[in-house]
Amino acid sequence: MSKRKSYFVVLLSLVGLTSAYGADEGIAMEVVTLKGHDGSVFCVTFAPDGEMLASGSSDKTIRLWDVRTRQLKRTLTGHNEMVTTVVFSSDGKTLASGSWDQTVRLWDAGTGRQKAVLTGHTGRVYILALSGDGAILASGAADETIRLWNGRTGKLRQTLTGSDGPVFALAFSPDDRMLASGGELENTVVRLWDVQTGELERTLKWRRVDAVKAITFSPDGLTLANGSSRPEENTIRLWNAQTWELVRALTGHRQEVTSIVFSPDGKTLASGGWDRAVKLWDTQTGSFKDTLSGHSNAVFSVVFSPDGKMLASGSADKTVKLWNLAVQ
Repeated sequence: MSKRKSYFVVLLSLVGLTSAYGADEGIAMEVVTLKGHDGSVFCVTFAPDGEMLASGSSDKTIRLWDVRTRQLKRTLTGHNEMVTTVVFSSDGKTLASGSWDQTVRLWDAGTGRQKAVLTGHTGRVYILALSGDGAILASGAADETIRLWNGRTGKLRQTLTGSDGPVFALAFSPDDRMLASGGELENTVVRLWDVQTGELERTLKWRRVDAVKAITFSPDGLTLANGSSRPEENTIRLWNAQTWELVRALTGHRQEVTSIVFSPDGKTLASGGWDRAVKLWDTQTGSFKDTLSGHSNAVFSVVFSPDGKMLASGSADKTVKLWNLAVQ
């Protein structure tokens, strides 16, 4: 084979790799795109065993995907408005969803059958969070309340009031003793609630007028992270969850940070934003690690697989992407 022909063979091989792998700054990353939704994908979540992925969309549906085959298993219908949040029960048998139709719905993840409709919110439901033991399902809504439901029966346990605006973000601490909430507030941006008593324990404050659309605890419970949508910041703040002092701020997104999540080992933080980017950060040093490029519109949700080897992202481009971190 001539040198000229060999050059073109190599070039074509590289083109083939680029189509199968998303890359930024020279880092190879296998990416699979799941298509099927007819609207923006607002939320994605893995089942506890990592074998199934659920996605919710503005097309009012929830889609369940087989992670291994990358094929659609079933589509769940019933919500009358866009689906903004989904979460699996701790045993993976039940899926909870929240919607702009002001309801929380429980589904049988195996059959797709709707099990219950939880009503009571008088505004759009933006976010759900499930305690680690599966006993409590929390929902946050535009009605400025947080409702705590029995995670197994769906019965209302308690309503937390006192937020100054819509509740966009919720996260339980790993020991299930505390619930963190974020929203669009004046002076108070993050609130910390005692799960058992429903009392407000602490508030984290900084500059006025901000919106927290994302909040999460590290797996060891020592760090609380929140994403900011303040136009001149677009930052992620890391707080010491024992002293509640600000540890560091991560900057790099060019627009609003919409979703953040720690890897299962706590060493990496992933974030998604309106700038179409998924970014990876070193949680120990705060240094930027990588940008996963490929979405053609805003990224609304990011989540690690239970084993930490995969990251899923949902976007306004109507797709879900599965990034295989093991091939870095």
